[in-house]
Amino acid sequence: MSAGRVLFVGCGPGAADLLTVRAVAALRAADVVIWSPSLLSRADLDAHVRPGTEVVAWPPATGRDILDVFDRARADEELVVRLKGGDPTLFGDLEPELSAVRERGLGCEIVPGISAVGAAAAALGGELGRRSAPLLLVHAADLGEPPAQPSLAVYGVGRDPRVLQQALYDRGLDPGTPCSVAFELSRRDQTIVDCPLEELAETIEDLGLGLLTLVLAGAAPHRAEHVAGGRDTPAV
Repeated sequence: MSAGRVLFVGCGPGAADLLTVRAVAALRAADVVIWSPSLLSRADLDAHVRPGTEVVAWPPATGRDILDVFDRARADEELVVRLKGGDPTLFGDLEPELSAVRERGLGCEIVPGISAVGAAAAALGGELGRRSAPLLLVHAADLGEPPAQPSLAVYGVGRDPRVLQQALYDRGLDPGTPCSVAFELSRRDQTIVDCPLEELAETIEDLGLGLLTLVLAGAAPHRAEHVAGGRDTPAV
């Protein structure tokens, strides 16, 4: 496996002071940054990268050019930062490039960012996702399609996991629905445990988890390998 790495870094909705500390650390360590002026101004980018860091502007760079950068990262053991707007896991078109990185034997990491939804809520001055009115995120391209069973991110699940499990059944999820139980997210003791819905309550009870536990039910992101253990900064 190559020592080269690719970090997919969320740079927030555009304001430079909404870059996370982890995003800034990644930029400072990068050998190559794939950047677009629609994501972050060049002046703000230059304020964080080291002198001599290669900046690949996209556009005019194409998808083929980005794959060429990944090939060079493998050959030259470089650290590449691929900037994404907002949070890269929310409609970030990650999967094709994640697959390309893994096929090349490169290490990879996703650095979360502040989403456009979060920025919109802040601009409006209130909560968008409330217990009485949950928020469903939909891409405009999918509005004309028949609604699919959404994946669910369930907060505060530790109070009564058997009630939670039954509530998910009542929503039409079948016993084999893949679930991920996540706790201590982004911290050094971060742990994610996978199980089918039929084993969800037992899994939560066995782990002895509290109210801050998060459950993802449905189409959880593909993970090439299980990674447990969060970081305060990216491994660069």
